[in-house]
Amino acid sequence: MLAYQHAYHAGNFADLHKHLLANTLAEQLLRKESPVTFIDTHAGRGWYPLAARETEQLREYEQGVLPLWQTRSRWLSESGDMLQRATDKPIARWLARLADMQPDAGKNNASELSVYPGSPWWLSQSLRRGDRLLAYELHPGEIYHFDQAPVQRDSLGKVMRRQQDGLSGLLAAVPVTTPRVAVLIDPSYELKNEYRDVAEVVVETLRKSRHATIMIWYPMLPAGRQHDLLERLKKQSPAPMWRSELLIDTPEGEHGMYGSGMLVINPPWQFDRLFTTAMQEVVEVLKGALPAPQSVAVEHKSLWWLTEEVARARSEPKAMPRERLLTLRKLNQKVKRDTEVEVTQAKPKREKLKRGEGWAKPRVRTDSATPKSKGKRHSATAKPKTSIKAQVKDQVHGHSAPSEKRVSDKPSERSSSHAEPARPRGKGEAGGKDKSGWSDWSSSMPGSDRREGATRVNMRSTPAIGRDGQVNPSSTTKLPKKYAAKKRPEGTSEVGKPLDAREARALREQAEHNAGKGRGKPRGPRKP
Repeated sequence: MLAYQHAYHAGNFADLHKHLLANTLAEQLLRKESPVTFIDTHAGRGWYPLAARETEQLREYEQGVLPLWQTRSRWLSESGDMLQRATDKPIARWLARLADMQPDAGKNNASELSVYPGSPWWLSQSLRRGDRLLAYELHPGEIYHFDQAPVQRDSLGKVMRRQQDGLSGLLAAVPVTTPRVAVLIDPSYELKNEYRDVAEVVVETLRKSRHATIMIWYPMLPAGRQHDLLERLKKQSPAPMWRSELLIDTPEGEHGMYGSGMLVINPPWQFDRLFTTAMQEVVEVLKGALPAPQSVAVEHKSLWWLTEEVARARSEPKAMPRERLLTLRKLNQKVKRDTEVEVTQAKPKREKLKRGEGWAKPRVRTDSATPKSKGKRHSATAKPKTSIKAQVKDQVHGHSAPSEKRVSDKPSERSSSHAEPARPRGKGEAGGKDKSGWSDWSSSMPGSDRREGATRVNMRSTPAIGRDGQVNPSSTTKLPKKYAAKKRPEGTSEVGKPLDAREARALREQAEHNAGKGRGKPRGPRKP
């Protein structure tokens, strides 16, 4: 709804209450060095000449800011500077800024109040290099006047205005990029559902930014609609809240605003005491300026609507009921038992395998004699086997022979185990080509003279053929017939000496060739 224009009510007692609180809170926040983002959800024009047609129609500023301006000599000098005794008072600093922004402030005779600024002007006066202000306004006419207002603008982009609904813009802006954020929400409340919308937006904002400082203005009406807003926030807000209310009349009739209220969520430290002291001076001035029946009702009330202890207890996780706790405990025990069963059936860790404990590590057979078994995995308890043909092939080409150590399970034997002698390196390995044969290496193994109880290390099979190509007569490996060691035939120079692999293969091939000559192999049709 775009019928409301704040120019008709500029400078009234609600503006005095709201802007004095916003200026004091901004000063408290800017005492720290960390940057702050200020968000004004309903910025308005930001600048209101009191001689304008809309403002002169109701002249509500005569019961608000004008009485304080006429008695400013209590806190300011004739030139507009603060008195020495009033430098620590928020109302003195507020009046000094109001005097500086008047058109004839430099002439030292600003006796009349001609212009009153809006909330964007008050929030933008103390912005530092890292601070910024986001001003939202939906009314197109108010946006036009806001662009003409002398709200602080510079190359750093401290002040940014957007023609958008302020509540939706707030939800889109948080969480902000700066460490801290302060929000001012002051809608017109022309619609009844605005109280509910404000409460929902504030709760969502606190969910996104838990430590955001939020100032909410609400009118005090005889219908009591503001209580719906306050109760909703008290039930749902997880942060401490402090209320400040300025009353200038009694709630009579069905229409008319008899007071102004401000709800501050997450206020700065000692802010409640500082602002309460400032409002006491405001109440004293208003009582002397308003008519007799109305001056009696002028009063300022403040209280903690939601204390910090209650808010902290609400944000902390609640204790689980005993029945639910016992049920979850039984369920965890059952899951733990099932997990232990799965762990005992699973494969042991690599550290246990290094110590010789647990099952053997599964391997992929890539050297099997049968092509069908290549690439298949063995079970966890199966031992990898290497075919005799692959062993012989490895030995002929100079590869390392497979070996297996059997370590005794007795603790005494494990403690007195001997180290396995180093094997000779193969071709291409570190250290170059070693000319020592497998026979020499196998002869260096510990013999039968070891004392009883020592660790016994046996080779699964002794190499049949050494690296020099000679057949080892003490080999325990059973070779196929085609690789079996044969004696040299008679008529040679070395009768009875074992044949090496190359000579044995040559003899076998010669025998097969001679046997094939006597057979009549069928031939195919002769080529033309």
